[in-house]
Amino acid sequence: MIEYRCFRNDDPPRLADIWRSAELGPAAVQPMTADLLEGAVLAKPYFDREGIVIAFDGERPVGFAHAGFGPTADGRGLDHSVGIIPVIAVVPHRLGRRIGDELLGHGEAYLRRHGARRLQGGGSGATRGFYLGLYGGADLPGVLDSSPALAAVFTRGGYRAAERIAVVSRRLAGFRPAVSRTQLALRRSSLLRPIDEPPHRHWWEAATTTGLPLRRYELVGADGAVMATATFWDMYGLAGCPPASRWGLLDVEVPEPLRRRGLGHHVLGEALFDLAEEGGQTVEAQAGDAHPAACGLFAKLGFAPVAFGTLYEK
Repeated sequence: MIEYRCFRNDDPPRLADIWRSAELGPAAVQPMTADLLEGAVLAKPYFDREGIVIAFDGERPVGFAHAGFGPTADGRGLDHSVGIIPVIAVVPHRLGRRIGDELLGHGEAYLRRHGARRLQGGGSGATRGFYLGLYGGADLPGVLDSSPALAAVFTRGGYRAAERIAVVSRRLAGFRPAVSRTQLALRRSSLLRPIDEPPHRHWWEAATTTGLPLRRYELVGADGAVMATATFWDMYGLAGCPPASRWGLLDVEVPEPLRRRGLGHHVLGEALFDLAEEGGQTVEAQAGDAHPAACGLFAKLGFAPVAFGTLYEK
């Protein structure tokens, strides 16, 4: 008989064991440890033990589901109207399909009890509250095509595909920023300012990225105003590669009044060149089909897709 209960303080090793055995695909960090889960999941200030439900076959842990919430529009708190289930992990088991479906039901019940009216299957850059760096690479890509068992749980649960997310990558060797009239003018009239361990811009950013080695590039105008930013994190700790060789792009931001002037292209191109000069080898990013401008920007800068994921909704 399969039994279910919520998280207890002695469960991290059990969760790590489930993760190591579950069929999450090659984009799930392995080998998982309790320490990795502590930093990316359990230590978050909004972690709720009732959001994790664990399945047991007798004394043996055979699966878990985790449910939580994303941020409000201003990044100052949680938005309980949209519930997120970033992961459901089930070990190989003769009742694996049933366990996954029942874990999904428990996660949905938790979210609805706390006010969720819309449910999301898989995490995204907008809702990266948990598992950033543990699944999907530079950011959360929904459910990757390389995780068909997880995708099947959401499909059976009545979720629809809401957005396709491309994981894109670019080698930095030999990278040179674009040479055009617009880019040359921006280079003369602005300054690129790299900031390691930059101050957090709001509570949600602090909660989700504290502990990650961040670098933010600011494009500063002649008047001292910041016109655009690009924020990266050094993925060496989780990617198993040397420091400063593989970078993940978290966001490129341009204030609304300054958009469509080539500023995003310029700050990202200059940042890539700086990372290349420093010895960086690759940069990874993600872009959903709901954001065609980001997809176009990455294509212009030579990024190529290496994987695809789907964000599910119910």
